[in-house]
Amino acid sequence: MPHQSHPDPPGGESFRTTDVDVARDWLKAAYGTSLRMKTPGPHSSFRYTRTAAGPVSLSTLSLPTDYAYATDPLGAVAITHVVSGRMARECADDVTEAGPGDVLAISQPHLPYAGRVHAAELRAVTVPLALLERLAGRTPGGTVRPLRFTRFTPVSEALAAQWKRTVSYVEESVLALPVESEPLVIDAAARMLAATVLAAFPSNARPEPVLADTRDATTETVRRAVAFIESEPDAEIGLVEMAAAAGVTPRALQYAFRRHLGTTPTAHLRRVRLALAHADLVAADPLRDTVTAIANRWGFHHQGRFSAAYRAAYGGPPRRTLAES
Repeated sequence: MPHQSHPDPPGGESFRTTDVDVARDWLKAAYGTSLRMKTPGPHSSFRYTRTAAGPVSLSTLSLPTDYAYATDPLGAVAITHVVSGRMARECADDVTEAGPGDVLAISQPHLPYAGRVHAAELRAVTVPLALLERLAGRTPGGTVRPLRFTRFTPVSEALAAQWKRTVSYVEESVLALPVESEPLVIDAAARMLAATVLAAFPSNARPEPVLADTRDATTETVRRAVAFIESEPDAEIGLVEMAAAAGVTPRALQYAFRRHLGTTPTAHLRRVRLALAHADLVAADPLRDTVTAIANRWGFHHQGRFSAAYRAAYGGPPRRTLAES
């Protein structure tokens, strides 16, 4: 049977085909109008899956043949992990080759690029520029240069391994949750992937510190941010949204929290959400509610870390609170 469809994963799509024309048409649509492909061997199977963590997409592509393509600028950041086979890609004056286990940024987001793939299985993550720029503290609508990578591979093997672990964790744990029912967890996963891109791949994304950042690190800045956090603890918010509510830059807000509270804005947000999770556990019905569901409700997607933070704050495990409620 030349074409076999599979049920879509939550928030995504999946298909498999042994029809070379179907595979070629899909690749043309996905990678651009210029495409050259060798005919795969008999019974070779093209496989593709895609899932989403909020605005971030995660996909796997496997095709046991060679093909080359050229495409227009992505307008986003795509990070590819070569699971097997080989690939090479060209962007401007940079040519990067990659083999099994390698991780690379596929292009400068605002430039066209071309690639050659040799019987490879690829795991790709695409992150919108807007999300990366928000996390990097860029002002929305500001007159800044386009985001540009200063190298296309992670700065260290440790960060390459961290990237692969983060993607696997999101795919295997976070995306197994019902997307509609756990928005804070999905939002946290998207931000985690974007933050890992910024940590692993050097770029011009983060603005230089300015004098106003120190000047704005006041108690009034902290007060406005704390009021915002406490008024919307169940909203999909992070450092950038908190800084905007306080009327300062993300860096100024970080300075203010360290100077006046000895913590960070995101740590304070987690503390507020932990207190709300505690209140829910106290009021819960042990026959109907679970620790996992309550933790997920407040954006705690790693159960071990949630339990450790809860024990440190309340002197015992969350399951004990639930059992005694």
